Amino acid sequence: MNPLRVLVVEDEVLIAGTIERYLRKRGYEPVAHAISYEEAIELYELHKPDLCLIDIRLSGEKTGIDFARFLRSQPYEVLFIFLTSQLDRAHLEAAKETLPAGYLSKPVQQNSLFTTIEIAVSNFKAQSAEKEMVRLYNGRQYYQVPVEDILYLRADHNYVHIELTNNKTVLQRSSLREALEKLPDDTFVQTHRSYAVNLSKISHWDNENLYVQDDAIPISRGRRKDILQLLKQG
Repeated sequence: MNPLRVLVVEDEVLIAGTIERYLRKRGYEPVAHAISYEEAIELYELHKPDLCLIDIRLSGEKTGIDFARFLRSQPYEVLFIFLTSQLDRAHLEAAKETLPAGYLSKPVQQNSLFTTIEIAVSNFKAQSAEKEMVRLYNGRQYYQVPVEDILYLRADHNYVHIELTNNKTVLQRSSLREALEKLPDDTFVQTHRSYAVNLSKISHWDNENLYVQDDAIPISRGRRKDILQLLKQG
């Protein structure tokens, strides 16, 4: 089994070094150390770690919370744990909204670090096992995405825009037919030559469109009768 690859985002070099030593002692692989939001993004894109340990206060204007929001914008779930000192209420509420896998108080204790990481990874694996997953490819990277996170698909020439929850999108080079072959037949339906939709994500419809959140998904004339009948049965 490959070691857990960890990005440490901490602007205090001595603290970061101590954490990296702890990680190596446990058999984890600290892939890099970032001190700022900008450096964290650069190193994240370079290494694609399994887990990020993020100090909320970083060097520069942007914080670890901003970096956590960046991670949340990715097409797949990224585990991250906050490193915290005393926080005011506003920062605490902002941190909670990013849904971290855990919190560690500074100074970080070795046993607390290991326990928090192990619980976070165990919970993530358990949650992932309960979800049906699909592998997507954007030409550079593969993503493991829960099927339930896919809202709809939109074909555009040789590409398919796969629209996910939280305003995420994966652009995949394939036809709509090829993309649908990887998805469960009882969950997705093609509504138009360029569109397919997750039936469970439809909020309402009329004779011309299905609606997913604020997006209108067109229904072609040739498919209208079957789709509307399917929705009535559901």
